[in-house]
Amino acid sequence: MKRLITALLSVVVWLGASAQSAKNTLEIDASSFAPVQTDVLSGVAIDKIAPDLSRRPCARIKMHINRMTREEIEGLSVKPIGGNVIVMRRDVASEGNGLIIELTAKSPTRFYLHHDTFGDSNEVSLDLEGDKEYRLEARLDILLPIVVRSNTKGASVYLDDVYRGTIGENYDLVVQDVVPGNHTLRLEQGAARAEQQVDVSRENISFRIAVNTATSRPQYVVFELEPKTAVLFIDDKPCTTREGFAQTVLQNGTYSYRVMAGGYHESSGTFTVSGAKVERKVSLKADAAMVTLSAGEGVEIWVNNELKGLSPWRGMLASGTYIFEARKAGHRTTTLSQAVTSATAEQSYSLPTPQPIVGSADISSVPAMADIYIDGKNMGRTPLLCDLLVGEHNVELRREGYTPKTEKITVREGVTASLKIELRSAKTLSATSVGGAPGTYKVGDLYDDGKKQGVVFEVSEDGRHGKIVSLTQSENRIPWTSDEDEQKRLIGADDEYHGANNMAKVEQIPNWQSKYPAFAWCATLGEGWYLPAREELLAIYRSIEKLNAALANNGAEIASFYWSSTEYNKYNNKRSGEFYALYLSVDGGLAGIYDKSRGYYVRAVSAF
Repeated sequence: MKRLITALLSVVVWLGASAQSAKNTLEIDASSFAPVQTDVLSGVAIDKIAPDLSRRPCARIKMHINRMTREEIEGLSVKPIGGNVIVMRRDVASEGNGLIIELTAKSPTRFYLHHDTFGDSNEVSLDLEGDKEYRLEARLDILLPIVVRSNTKGASVYLDDVYRGTIGENYDLVVQDVVPGNHTLRLEQGAARAEQQVDVSRENISFRIAVNTATSRPQYVVFELEPKTAVLFIDDKPCTTREGFAQTVLQNGTYSYRVMAGGYHESSGTFTVSGAKVERKVSLKADAAMVTLSAGEGVEIWVNNELKGLSPWRGMLASGTYIFEARKAGHRTTTLSQAVTSATAEQSYSLPTPQPIVGSADISSVPAMADIYIDGKNMGRTPLLCDLLVGEHNVELRREGYTPKTEKITVREGVTASLKIELRSAKTLSATSVGGAPGTYKVGDLYDDGKKQGVVFEVSEDGRHGKIVSLTQSENRIPWTSDEDEQKRLIGADDEYHGANNMAKVEQIPNWQSKYPAFAWCATLGEGWYLPAREELLAIYRSIEKLNAALANNGAEIASFYWSSTEYNKYNNKRSGEFYALYLSVDGGLAGIYDKSRGYYVRAVSAF
């Protein structure tokens, strides 16, 4: 009883304040603007329109104002916008609720209406011609707030099929800006609903409508989905899916659903919750085909500009149009445009094998008759004129008594690239051995020329030049590269024999010291030190016992996993995020690959 009295008092107070909450909107409908026909056929003539004070032609506007009394129209004033517009006449029409306005004719003429009670109307911009008459519509809307009361909280409120909110904790809802007159009021609670017609006026703004909640009890809805990766939407809202099942609780009613999964046809429909649990199983039909693409040995297969693997490649493709490409370094790419549909489960396509693109290389040396190794393959002796695939190649020259030297050569189609390399005599190198004849070394000797100190792990036949490994190594495991962006790209450090070439590639990268810690550590030992290539690490492993014997009392023994400077990419240099570097485990001599962000120890080498 107390709750009822409190509710009634709140309604009385609210009704008393409702008049203050009403809104008035004065609106001119610019789309209704039209001239009054005065031609011979219409037979309509207009009274003469006097000019303004500056003797300029004026136009007449007859404005019909809906929902305003003649007394309210009397309080309207016309407010021109901009200069040189004079209102010469503003009279209430003798019949009906209208306003007659005569003002300076301009194109455009801008004005609005003002009323002390109802405020300002919207602004209109009209193209007026002198001595012509026009008609125009306007209206006064009185917008009232109404209160809707019900017997249940959370019910959805609709006014003329437009959602206006839900019944709150006090079992009511205030709906703002309602035009006086007849409306359809509807409440929904799950599958339960109640509807009635209401007549809104200043004196009638509170309405009660009860909902039968007996049919509104929520129920479980369970969907079993195939494939398990499918996603479910109910009334366009996503549902959480786990292991191919989605479940939720819904009020009684009818709902729409959609089930989607990549590579499958979408399934949709409706279901009804009506006082019992709903179970539904949806199995999607695959919208894909198993496709096999072949183009010859060692050829990369690309699908819509994405590397898939080497030929022959076999994989599932969703229905659609694809551009298949066969790519191979130094060869012309071949393509095939093909539409794939799920109509045929297994499909095979052959692409033309890419053909070589060839250029020429003219390689000479001083002195001549040096052995030529191009990309690690012995090609003969200098001077040499040969055909090569277009692109960049490593050219190494070797000659007894001279220091080997490696340079790059870029070959272009139809052009002869020239490369002349001057070899330096090994006798010009100055070094002092710790044991043996002056200036000669063998594997396992300590080396110290006053600038570099290390242990010899590779030496020429005359013992005068070779390579040394550093006496120390990094204190901790450090990454090949610590920069996330650099981990996802190739930098061209692909030399497996000469780490100095890989080091040169790294040093071309801005801020390489901070981005490539493994290389930077080697550089801290001084000029000429670098991170060893894969084959240099293997050479160290093959002499591990001799090297550790020398290092036992002169530095840190070699015993761990070590980074090489050689990059490796199992997807043939193309797929982003799959780039690795080679490492060596001295426990068994295992040379493997690992992510560049992985931490391994670092040992530096240098040539002498």
